[in-house]
Amino acid sequence: MSRLLEIQSNLQETSAAIAQLEKEAQKDPKSPSLNLIAMSLEKRQKVLESDFGVEANALGIDVCTYHILGERERQPLRALVQALGDFQTMVSTVYDAVKSKVPKTRARITPEIAAETEFRFAYTFPGSLGVVLTIPNQRLLGIESHLDESILEIAKMAKAQDTSEVLAFAKRLGPASVRTLYRWAFDHDTLGIGANIEWRREHNIRSRLLTQQPEFERLHKIIEQTSDQTIEEREVIGLLEGADVIRKSFRIKTDTGEDIRGLFTDAISEEQRVELPKRYRAIIVTKEQIKYSTEEEITSHQLVKLLPILE
Repeated sequence: MSRLLEIQSNLQETSAAIAQLEKEAQKDPKSPSLNLIAMSLEKRQKVLESDFGVEANALGIDVCTYHILGERERQPLRALVQALGDFQTMVSTVYDAVKSKVPKTRARITPEIAAETEFRFAYTFPGSLGVVLTIPNQRLLGIESHLDESILEIAKMAKAQDTSEVLAFAKRLGPASVRTLYRWAFDHDTLGIGANIEWRREHNIRSRLLTQQPEFERLHKIIEQTSDQTIEEREVIGLLEGADVIRKSFRIKTDTGEDIRGLFTDAISEEQRVELPKRYRAIIVTKEQIKYSTEEEITSHQLVKLLPILE
């Protein structure tokens, strides 16, 4: 690891030198000496980047480059910080679902998952807004690791074209993964920036995700339109505690302890009179809807019919 840290330090120093040279070149862009120094520094940068990739791979570490696409002069620090924070949360959440093979309803990252998916800062790019990150990844002969699978899932999710594709991802990975994708896309769109992300192992680019700002806008709007609804009709037995014929609302306390409140159409009327409080058999339709952009769960109950309990 000491060798990797040494290369990392040299890369940071070289990047800083290139940035300083760019400022000097603005004063005298045709200076032969500055151009020679620039060529030398750029060559050194490339050699160090190659050495960094080789050393990282030897240690079982993958390299992730994250370029921010947009007008560099106009980007505040929060643009990079917010984008990277969203990206980290998304990778951890998708990884959790992939590893456990259980769709995640909530983005609750355990210490174990956090440790396995934690990005580490390596160095910045000279001349562009972006960073190089590192992350440990298993080397499995002929088999993709959980992290490899997660990156592939994210790449597919980011290119979703319609609500049916988003719904399929939500079914497989859970609402939490789609929610983190939404937040990542929404913030990129709000900041007016795109992203060019590459996953590298030594000299090989194993995966690439290039997403421009308009694509982020389209993506988060598709997710906003996506929701999932389940409808269940069931019979319960309980005490009808309240009924409002003006508001068309009811309240039943079931024998199992469930407190059900909702609306009715004609289950209670002048023709279908009820007594309060009194136990009934109730036919109820329950609708549960999940809005994937917010993970909001909306549950509603419709009283269809009340039946007497035969003693």
